[in-house]
Amino acid sequence: MNEYAVLVKLLTRTGTPIGASIEDMLDALGLPEEPGRHILFKKLSGLHTRLKPIGLYIKHNPVSGVFYLDTLNDAAIAHENTALPDRLAATLLIVITLAYQEGGWVSIDRVREFRKKALQGVMVDLRELQNQGYVEIEQDKKRVRLGTRVPFEIDYEAFFKELTEN
Repeated sequence: MNEYAVLVKLLTRTGTPIGASIEDMLDALGLPEEPGRHILFKKLSGLHTRLKPIGLYIKHNPVSGVFYLDTLNDAAIAHENTALPDRLAATLLIVITLAYQEGGWVSIDRVREFRKKALQGVMVDLRELQNQGYVEIEQDKKRVRLGTRVPFEIDYEAFFKELTEN
């Protein structure tokens, strides 16, 4: 099995999360930690170039810290069909922002504070987002984190770039 085949196998690995971390790929290719990163990213770039003509792209899931294979065109179609209502999008934006600042679980009281809504209204939004896979609410209903659907539907790089430009 050549190095590209190993990478494709790792990038398409199922489970939670889908894909592979840098450490997983370094181990599978037998590369050392520091100098191996440079080699790994060159190989990922080469693989990305080879896969692009058939509509496959290597993407990064910053929430789980993994890389995975995706089809860009299908993702764009999915976005058009699943637009969130403004109130849910605003709540999700707050959760995303706080999750990046605080790393992982976020206090629902902080979400409520930023949304300037009553706790009941925030909980309604969060339950709807949870039902759609965008967030996970802790059992004691005090904290929330990003769900498994977020990293695959939101292009973080474009999102934060656009956010800083406006």
